[in-house]
Amino acid sequence: MTERAAHERVSPPPGSSDRRPAPGTAAAEAGQAQLRSTGAPGKPRFLGVDVTRGVALVAMLAANVWTPLGPDGGPSLAGMTVTGRSATLFVMVAGISLAFISGGRHPMEGRARRAARANIAARAVLIGAIGLALGYVATISVILAYYGAFFLLAIPLVGLRPRTLAAIAGGLVVVSPLILLASYALDWDEAFNQLTLTSPFTDPIGFVQQLLVTGDFPAVTNMAYICVGMAIGQLNLSSAKVAVRLLVGGLTTALVAWSVSWLLLYPLGGVQHLLAAGAGTTPAQVVWDGDEVPSWWWLALNVHHSGTPLDMLYTLGCAVAVLGAVLLVTRLPSARRLLWPIGVAGAMTLTIYSAHTPFAQSDLVAAPLARYLIIIGVALPFAVLWHRYLGQGPLERFVAAGANRARAAVLAAPDRHEAATGPGAPG
Repeated sequence: MTERAAHERVSPPPGSSDRRPAPGTAAAEAGQAQLRSTGAPGKPRFLGVDVTRGVALVAMLAANVWTPLGPDGGPSLAGMTVTGRSATLFVMVAGISLAFISGGRHPMEGRARRAARANIAARAVLIGAIGLALGYVATISVILAYYGAFFLLAIPLVGLRPRTLAAIAGGLVVVSPLILLASYALDWDEAFNQLTLTSPFTDPIGFVQQLLVTGDFPAVTNMAYICVGMAIGQLNLSSAKVAVRLLVGGLTTALVAWSVSWLLLYPLGGVQHLLAAGAGTTPAQVVWDGDEVPSWWWLALNVHHSGTPLDMLYTLGCAVAVLGAVLLVTRLPSARRLLWPIGVAGAMTLTIYSAHTPFAQSDLVAAPLARYLIIIGVALPFAVLWHRYLGQGPLERFVAAGANRARAAVLAAPDRHEAATGPGAPG
């Protein structure tokens, strides 16, 4: 849900008259060099990433409309496919966007990096404010305020190499579930209160605690997904070899995590221990929509949004695999034409996501399928028409304007080192 600062609109479908350079060409590298040195825009959007973001959007809309469990107490189709996984994909792609903002394959340095950090900080504040404002009308837990926290926490990570970011993500996979488990043992408030513009003032400690640990999308868990996205954003995403590695690596990670969870829960009796601990009233509820409990067996679950190590690895594996698959598919001209509208929606996720929050669980349309089809039926045509005639989405334009002003202010400010030593001075 963040706009890529260096790429102001979605690449047009194949066959159009737009002749912008493709990633990996000399012209594109020159544009990237301009971005790296000056912080100024220099390259079009990457359609594969926009399509992946669009897939995450469509999946998250479904996850917000349907509940994880069906009327019979078993898992719903959404619970088995998109619930939890879509949010991880969303956050991971946000990490890719942060990498793009800060230079992508060629991280910015010096003043340009400081300008990129200012850009990210402004986006964090504006997106977070939009999320808090939506808290007054939303029928679901809004992720945007958490997004603001993720972006602020990501600022010190700008410029780190992929291996360092991957190491941080690995550390969070180990440490963050222990922090969550400790919060359950300490009986921290787990009531997922809707965050609003007054929350930072009426309960500042609870507000920070919810953003970092006890909320629906705690930063202690989701920063691992941000780190993975920032690492991936520095790879050559136009390479088929990279796409295949992402697909195979993601599938392998997801399969191993799911298999380990199954082994612990069924042959080794984890489900029965969790039932006794109060994680649910039926095995299906424990596995597919279980409650958090202060039990070591809770770490064996891969239930959605639980933040267990196996949940984090499973959903991350799924997210990376989806990205790899989309990058491969969008190499085909016919697929690019077919998926271009999804890419347009993916470039407008902030607007579409914000607009759907009052209606996702609304009683205006009782049937979830009808509600979902209405949301999708309005969102996709809106995105295509708005993009065709007006370009960047309305909320995206608002956020980009503020973020670009912050970046421009840093670029225009006198360099402190130059002021101290004089232009052209050594050192």
